[in-house]
Amino acid sequence: METNATGAGPAAEFVEIEDAIFDTAIHLEDPEQRRIFLERSFHDNPEGLARMSELLDLAGESAAFFIETRRHRDVLAGDTLEALWEEERREERESPVSEDEPGSIIGRYRLIRRIGAGGCGIVYEAEQEEPVKRRVALKVIRLGMDTERVISRFEVERQALALMDHPNIARVLDAGATAGGRPYFVMELVKGDRITSYCDAERLDVTERLALFIQVCHAIQHAHQKGIIHRDIKPSNILVATHDGQAMPKVIDFGIAKATENRPSGTAISTALDQPVGTPAYMSPEQVDMGGIDIDTRGDVYSLGALLYELLAGRPPFDGDTLMKSGMSEMRRTLLEKDPPFPSVSLAGGGMEAEEIASHRCCDKGRLISLLSGDLDWIVMKAMEKDRNRRYQTANSLAMDVQRFLSDEPVIARRPGQLYLIGKFIRRNRAVCISGVAVALSLLAGMSAATVLYLREREALVEQERLSREAEAARAEEARLRSQAQARASVSRVAVLLSEGMIEEADTLLQENPLSFIDPSLEAANVFRSLGSWNAVYGRWEQAVQCFTLLNQANRLAAPRSILEGLDLLLTAPAYLEYGDIAGYEAFRRETLDLYLASVQNSMEAEHLLKACLLLPADSATLERLEQAAEVCASAIPASTGNRLPEWEAFSLAIYHHRRGNTEEVLKWSRECLKYPDRAGSRIAGILCLTAMGHQRLGNREQALEDLRKARDMVPARPDPSEESHRPLPGTWLSWSVARILLREAEEVIHE
Repeated sequence: METNATGAGPAAEFVEIEDAIFDTAIHLEDPEQRRIFLERSFHDNPEGLARMSELLDLAGESAAFFIETRRHRDVLAGDTLEALWEEERREERESPVSEDEPGSIIGRYRLIRRIGAGGCGIVYEAEQEEPVKRRVALKVIRLGMDTERVISRFEVERQALALMDHPNIARVLDAGATAGGRPYFVMELVKGDRITSYCDAERLDVTERLALFIQVCHAIQHAHQKGIIHRDIKPSNILVATHDGQAMPKVIDFGIAKATENRPSGTAISTALDQPVGTPAYMSPEQVDMGGIDIDTRGDVYSLGALLYELLAGRPPFDGDTLMKSGMSEMRRTLLEKDPPFPSVSLAGGGMEAEEIASHRCCDKGRLISLLSGDLDWIVMKAMEKDRNRRYQTANSLAMDVQRFLSDEPVIARRPGQLYLIGKFIRRNRAVCISGVAVALSLLAGMSAATVLYLREREALVEQERLSREAEAARAEEARLRSQAQARASVSRVAVLLSEGMIEEADTLLQENPLSFIDPSLEAANVFRSLGSWNAVYGRWEQAVQCFTLLNQANRLAAPRSILEGLDLLLTAPAYLEYGDIAGYEAFRRETLDLYLASVQNSMEAEHLLKACLLLPADSATLERLEQAAEVCASAIPASTGNRLPEWEAFSLAIYHHRRGNTEEVLKWSRECLKYPDRAGSRIAGILCLTAMGHQRLGNREQALEDLRKARDMVPARPDPSEESHRPLPGTWLSWSVARILLREAEEVIHE
């Protein structure tokens, strides 16, 4: 068959028929269905069946190669199909079949293994032998693809990469031709994972992913400044490796790049008219609509937006397999007319898959959706605007907006106006909108009447609910006031019983009423102080802690200045520890320091604060805060100061230096404390516990054991609340509780 110069005639018709057969067969996934379809289509043409089978085998799973092959065949529509394939088979036979197999030598490079393939080239890992020995990536044109047009595009890619010098773009190192005449060039070998796989494997959070994405934007901006448009930005063309602990993305494969400036003279444009070049899921609408005509840098901005979409939402904006299976016209319609869902919306409908996506970003699904909603959604959608005039105009402006988000600054991306959104919706759904308006007008009159009745009923219900809430609040307030009145009356009766010495009856009466309703007052404080001490004497520590807690609450409101001067803090601290509430004591200690440390004015207040806050070991920060109180005590001990209780100041200083680990100071202040007589013996018992632990720390074990035995002989057992009668102890229960607490600590430190 022959054809005329314009491509009309039997050969052109034959090519169109085979195009239709190829389009149908390439989308049949089942090999058996594809075989049956081809046998029916070529039932009387075995040569055509063989050619089509060979063409489908060459296409394989590479969408880019499929597009390139179709373009190649369209351009050569003026030749017979038989002549085309005969020429390609002849060129393949003339090229050495094994020249690019692993182990073969190309120039100064020995091929090691095949690491990838594009539409017209194959990439190998190779080892350079001279002048330096290193591993490189060597890209050589495919067998059967070395036409003038493909070689021209291959040369543009080499020239494009040679123009660029950026740490995030793979560098060109060398170029040449194989023994069979196929051109190749040598690039920096980038060993790493595609950016999406790397981020998931390393479980990078959203902030870390955005930081990597900014580097990619800067690399693409550098290419644009050199006059190069990548046109195939996708995860597999951005590899990430770790250098010195830092993730370093590299942009590779400018195989379908277009040189917008500085193209070498005589270099042919590397894409044919009306043929989309790129990967469908990441292609900009103008790449599909214009097929290579008037494509500018904003096409790469769209692809960067699609990449950012996948980094955030875990999936591309459009499914690539679905696009390829839908056919060229449906794919064009999708990319030109349909807007992808927002990344947060895509993630919200993902079910268990969305949970897994969120786990790869170190958060749960709800938190990730919340993080994407808002600025990040609008940044992605602005980058992927169908109208390129509404996108970010440069890759750098996209990177800057992402950086503004990371810096908590206002972003350029803004929610489109309502008129814009409504206009887009109407243009997409003209028939539906017209029908909807008609239905809405027909229902408007009826809905107006129903709405008026509904609003009236709703107002009545709201008013009824308001009145019900007010009545309930009034009843609650009445109950509260009644309880407060009863509690105040109970406090007055308890105070009378206490004044008559009927302590047990007073305690029983108070337990029958809610203590939490008692208003803070001096009268209430006196009641709680007396009942707390009475419960402590009889070993009822739970009741004692409750009373002392309420005592401190009443003091803070009724008489805050008297707290440091009186014994209320000293009553509360040992009660917590005798009850065994360590956490309660720690909270009491922190609150006491915060409320009263700054109010210390004399040695008695300082001594009370030290003893109340140091019955258990304290951290260094607490000890530093108490240092000034210790200095006040130390300066007041000399007799010339007129201090009334120097023995207790010395006791408190011994405890303070024990907590600081200053053993010599402990022994010094212990000797000072022992200078003063103690008829009750509780203070001496506590000091012996401190000296025992001090001698143990100095390695004087015999003296430590002796002091411990003396203290143990002096300290009585805890009172048992089950006993009906208690033998009164000399001194106060407070001093004996402090001695008992220190004795327990000494017994833990010194093991007999």
